[in-house]
Amino acid sequence: MSAIPRKNNFDLLRLVLAFTVCLAHLCEVSGNWTFAPLGRFFHSGIAVDCFFIVSGFLIFRSCQRSSGLASYFNKRIRRIFPAYYTVILLTAFGLPLLTGYAEQIFASKEWLHYLLANLSFLNFLQPAIPGTFLFNPMQSVNPPLWTIKVELMFYASVPFIFFLMKKMRRRLVLITIYVLSVAYSLTLLSMYQTRPLDLYLKLEKQLPGQLSFFISGGGLYLYFSLFKQYWWKLLIPGLIILFLQTTLLLQIFYPFALAVAVISFAVCLPSLGNWGKFGDISYGVYIYHFPIIQLFTGLGWFNRYPWAVFCLLIATILTTAMLSYHLIERPFLQKSSHYRLAARQGGT
Repeated sequence: MSAIPRKNNFDLLRLVLAFTVCLAHLCEVSGNWTFAPLGRFFHSGIAVDCFFIVSGFLIFRSCQRSSGLASYFNKRIRRIFPAYYTVILLTAFGLPLLTGYAEQIFASKEWLHYLLANLSFLNFLQPAIPGTFLFNPMQSVNPPLWTIKVELMFYASVPFIFFLMKKMRRRLVLITIYVLSVAYSLTLLSMYQTRPLDLYLKLEKQLPGQLSFFISGGGLYLYFSLFKQYWWKLLIPGLIILFLQTTLLLQIFYPFALAVAVISFAVCLPSLGNWGKFGDISYGVYIYHFPIIQLFTGLGWFNRYPWAVFCLLIATILTTAMLSYHLIERPFLQKSSHYRLAARQGGT
């Protein structure tokens, strides 16, 4: 297998994707139509698809390079859990204090349900905290966290996928998983068009439906030598599929076409700098941006001078992500972590 270039664009890509999700949410969450033009350029659904592709590529790599299952899961837990639990605890205990009714909220069953459900990654069971954001267009505290649950299921599935690839042909395993995932997703979308129930869309977003993106990223890692040799020949038809995704045949190949574009940018194009020297603040941007927008909205800050407050919002999200990385996330990372190494390289 050809070595993955040490200087690549994964860190920059993830930061761009995290802010894409943030900006895509801004108009809907704030209820301020001044930000509506952002929706024309930023699409959270596509950004999440790209995140799953990047995750597939890097997690397959992590699993293959780990000394065993304990090492593999240890790295995943260290990376995901500290910041995730921090944002849940901060919102659960901090937001009620801002309402003036903290004692009543803390004593409610709904608050305890929120805390337990979100700590268990079952955010959909209780997305809102009673008494908070009552006058906001949306009451949910942090809906984007649904992807963390899916990510954890991806992490758990990778060792099993590697086990299957030892028993059967690797290519057959990857193609079978991809086809079944796409079939699941298209079936539910077809059912939604026939009978528009939100349940169909919610189920489509879960593990089977999103696995085609993850497995596409993982497959490109496993066949990286071949991909690196022919990436530009795959990129052109891939971009055509992405722009002309109108027929069933093109929709079937959409996850793989998107993966080709994403991984081409990450590892085949020239490096655009050592963004990892600042740490992986993309994770913080992703998990903190929604409650920060909700807080700004609840305080009414977007009502006057929305673009000035927009600048303050971006600065607040960046600052929160930086503090989260350096104070909460980084201490749990192993010394061999990419971000510890990147920081040292950035300082030389």
